[in-house]
Amino acid sequence: MTGLGILAFIFGVAGVWFTVKQNILCWPISLVAVIASVIEFYRQHLFGDMTLQVFYFFASVYGWLYWNKKKDESFVTKHIDSKLIPLLLVITVIQAIVYYYLLIYFGGDKPLFDAILTAASLTNTFIMTKKWLENWLVWILIDISYVLLYGIKNMWPFALLYFLFAVMACYGWIKWKKTT
Repeated sequence: MTGLGILAFIFGVAGVWFTVKQNILCWPISLVAVIASVIEFYRQHLFGDMTLQVFYFFASVYGWLYWNKKKDESFVTKHIDSKLIPLLLVITVIQAIVYYYLLIYFGGDKPLFDAILTAASLTNTFIMTKKWLENWLVWILIDISYVLLYGIKNMWPFALLYFLFAVMACYGWIKWKKTT
């Protein structure tokens, strides 16, 4: 395991844990994991994942500012409006197609797998910042899929990390459901 992998692992787990606990520290802690992951994914030619981490950087800054703005309000989670689901699915499919061709162009490894997971992760990050409960169910599916991808790539620290993310997402679902 590389030093960056260890750093991404520790801060990634801590970031998700603080998200489950609905603590604003999840955002700055996640920034450390994101930066370490960008470098590691670049080295592994997982350019979709690398780009996703760049997006997570900006999403973490946005989430930090958004949650800070709402800090005096009680943390309220809500269900996603079912009318939005088809739109979010279409947006995700369009993203996946675009990312697939970009990843092929840039010589990314596992472009279809990488494109689908990148698109789903981007859409779900939006869902999470809105504090919609269902984000946790989607993260479970995404994280388990990442375990498979990182296993195929022999990136075992990241496979373990995303397995822990899936377990924590189960806990996040239970915890946030109590506040919905």
